[in-house]
Amino acid sequence: MYSIIHCSLWDRYPSLGTIITFDKRGALAVKSHQMVMPSAMFYVWRAFSNRLATKQNLHKRGVSLGDTLCVLCGREEETIAHILLSCRESSKVWNMCFSWMGICSVNHNEVINHFEQFSCMCFNKEGNRLWKSLWVSIVWCIWKHRNMVIFNQAKIDAEEIFTMAQVQSWVWLKHKEKKVMFSFSDWILSPVTCVNMVTS
Repeated sequence: MYSIIHCSLWDRYPSLGTIITFDKRGALAVKSHQMVMPSAMFYVWRAFSNRLATKQNLHKRGVSLGDTLCVLCGREEETIAHILLSCRESSKVWNMCFSWMGICSVNHNEVINHFEQFSCMCFNKEGNRLWKSLWVSIVWCIWKHRNMVIFNQAKIDAEEIFTMAQVQSWVWLKHKEKKVMFSFSDWILSPVTCVNMVTS
């Protein structure tokens, strides 16, 4: 099943081929990535196409809001790039991720560019395809946590977001990839080794 968005990103971002294809009419389509849930992939499509219901987008649609400040930090306007990447709390999540991976990285401020650079030199092509499911998990968990803060008055907690992303990514791998023999503890202790086990 594909969700269609009429735009052209393929030439600029080659690695989007891991989750994006063209349909018979030449329109861009988001694949149902075999590693992640369809609902998460629909969310990614909305993020890439600037269709998430951020405060900025709601304001543009004429929805009356008290303000357009970010729900998580309360400092800057809540755009998609801000809430997922550059917000103080989201940045904490990405820093935890890169520390967990054991790499240093400079975060891009655009969602698609950020997805593009989310790879590891120690992985082959298949390994980086699996690794990008972690990217999907993180941005999805950031958005879900943001909604919990709004609708359930949840406490803002970057560590909880990252922990949930670790759990979610492991569950996706465990249930979608037949070669996964490692435990959740193995995944937490050595994610790079786990991915290499699957793709070797």
